[in-house]
Amino acid sequence: MAAPKRPSLSSLVEPKPAAAPEPAHQGEASADRAPTAPPPSDLKTMQVRVNRAGWLEMTRLAQDLDIPLEALMVEAFNDALTKHGKPPVVERRQPVK
Repeated sequence: MAAPKRPSLSSLVEPKPAAAPEPAHQGEASADRAPTAPPPSDLKTMQVRVNRAGWLEMTRLAQDLDIPLEALMVEAFNDALTKHGKPPVVERRQPVK
């Protein structure tokens, strides 16, 4: 007798919700609507390798300030941009809900 066929992995994935229709005035922010996160394609990953002592100090500083390490890194990137006369445009990604 043959073993029953196993379900595929795709059967375990929840379907994505349907996208909400875009408002007519995309450029204008409504006062009653919270700003939305940028589309995932607008986010880029940056990888930085640092020595152990530097990593420990940065994680300790983030703990002392009670902020996530990622927020501290975004602040550092914006400080570097400002130092060199560029606009501080680095934004932290929004948490997935």
